[in-house]
Amino acid sequence: MFGLNPNADLTASLNDSRSMIATLIDTQPADAGGAGGKSPEQTVKDMIENEFLKMLPEDFKMVEVEDRLKQMKHKRLPETGKGVPLVMFLFQEIQRFQRILGIVRLWMNNMILAIDGQIIMSPDLAECIKNIFDLRVPKMWLVDPSGAEISWLNPSLAGWLGSMTNRHYQLATWLAKDRPISYWLTGFFNGQGFLTSVRQEITRAHRADNWALDGVEQRSEVADPRNTIIADDARIEGKNIADPPEGAWIHGLWLEGASWNKPQRYLEDAKGKDLYFAFPNIKVFAECPGAEKQGPGAPKKTGPDFKNLYGCPVYKYPMRRDMYLVAKFWLKPEPPSDNKGKKGEAAQTGMNASVNQWTLRGTALLCQKE
Repeated sequence: MFGLNPNADLTASLNDSRSMIATLIDTQPADAGGAGGKSPEQTVKDMIENEFLKMLPEDFKMVEVEDRLKQMKHKRLPETGKGVPLVMFLFQEIQRFQRILGIVRLWMNNMILAIDGQIIMSPDLAECIKNIFDLRVPKMWLVDPSGAEISWLNPSLAGWLGSMTNRHYQLATWLAKDRPISYWLTGFFNGQGFLTSVRQEITRAHRADNWALDGVEQRSEVADPRNTIIADDARIEGKNIADPPEGAWIHGLWLEGASWNKPQRYLEDAKGKDLYFAFPNIKVFAECPGAEKQGPGAPKKTGPDFKNLYGCPVYKYPMRRDMYLVAKFWLKPEPPSDNKGKKGEAAQTGMNASVNQWTLRGTALLCQKE
């Protein structure tokens, strides 16, 4: 009725099921016994001591981090250390991750002490214990007292802790081995900041061409299917992808509302009941359309034909909200079947109709599926 893909009905049904299950969990008796006749508190204590605390990565040693950052350089910039935009971005990400790691470890230890009776069982600790028993993420780990998001959203506790492990791996590997070949965009607190840092580095590399950050426009290019990887976490790197002269490769995005034709590199209808399509690597870079000079290896001055491309939004979560919007990548839509053999204005009209089709279907790239 509204131009959505038939899979949208399946998505709505799944969301209703998740909502019903969440309601059932919220309304079940809080004093129900755990496995083996244990109380919920004892079950939570065993889970924290035997599983969760062991899953937590080690804290970053900030003195060592500072020393390592000072040694980092950029191949085309004279600055070093935090003077390089992506190095400064890495430092800020490590700071935010360290804060979340400290909060989680503190709450886990306090829950153990409260269960043992060594400290007072506050309402927040009781709520946290109930969430852990239900294998859900405690609210205190997600938002601060003002309600601002401080970490990442995930409906399951196992998924949230697994994401923490992968995020730590990406940051620690970047810190130890310098820049990765491909970045896991989902693993960053501030995805917009990463893309802005990439633009800043390209702009500074073109000082001689009088490029200004305000005049630089972000561009994206989907990797060739012969030299690409499909990756959804931080542990898979694009070993078959050459390091671009400018910009950076990203991976781990999921396409919702459409599928992707790998050989021809364009959007097409989703096949079967696949709700998400693992998207190939994307190269993000920048160009300055109004620049008078072009340095070596710089993108061409002529930008893409935006009228015939779909501006695909990238969201942190499967929720179409401005607060979760990361960027917009321009993707080639599927040529309409009745457009073959047409030229000029007729072909142009057909392409515009194809672009509108993906807008009606709400096609978007997602950093995570849940």
